[in-house]
Amino acid sequence: MNILLIGKPHDNIINVLKDSVFLDKLYIAGDYKSETIPNFGYKSVSELAEKAKTLQIDIAINLDKTLINNGICEDFRRNKINLISANKKWLNLETNKFAAKQLLTYYSVNTTQILKVPSVFPVSVKTEYNEYIVNSMTELTKLAENLKEQYYIEEYLTGDTFNLLSIWDGENLYFFNSPENINEIKDDRLDLLKTKLKFMFSDEKANFIGFFTTHLIWAKNDWYVKSFSMGINSDIDIKSALAKTKTDFLYILNSAIYQKLNEIR
Repeated sequence: MNILLIGKPHDNIINVLKDSVFLDKLYIAGDYKSETIPNFGYKSVSELAEKAKTLQIDIAINLDKTLINNGICEDFRRNKINLISANKKWLNLETNKFAAKQLLTYYSVNTTQILKVPSVFPVSVKTEYNEYIVNSMTELTKLAENLKEQYYIEEYLTGDTFNLLSIWDGENLYFFNSPENINEIKDDRLDLLKTKLKFMFSDEKANFIGFFTTHLIWAKNDWYVKSFSMGINSDIDIKSALAKTKTDFLYILNSAIYQKLNEIR
């Protein structure tokens, strides 16, 4: 299989691809220096799609989220190139926290509550890239005066955190990892959360094939969803996640494209 990585790939995903028995040729379109992997530039997503078609790419993996809003999913679909990537609508799970929380609440998934006027401290103040823990109204007022970017206030929860990596194929949702040494209650509640996420994606007819990470925290005797990250992030060790599945990475991607994740155990 010919594989194209789009964006700035991290070494762990490159190594996993190189380990696959199904890999024929690996290409990169992005910021990565290598003497062994061909790398090419492009000026638009349509040009990138044409190059991918010329190279007979079997699967492209998009790691550049800016290209999603530039129409990469639509261009690759028109050119009949298989793309692993969230689309514009589902990128909102990461970028629009309010929309994500509304969706989770609708499907009875625990999520940290957004506060208009906090009555209990500490609270969490979040911007697109940062989080601040605030212990009083005076401190909150001072922070708000100095912040130059949009923010929202959220209840502050403490507890064990966990990043749950998943892949959606348009019909099935596959979970890669579970916390180590998890107790029975946490395990049962995690199974329930997975069931709710499966139903949410299926019921909403999520029209993309791709990875996402659910950032969880154990609080109030249950799992709460803090946020989502769409795609494969550098802080996720994909090799460790795959080790538990004992399944070739490209076999999983190919199964996702043909909606056969349910056949993988």
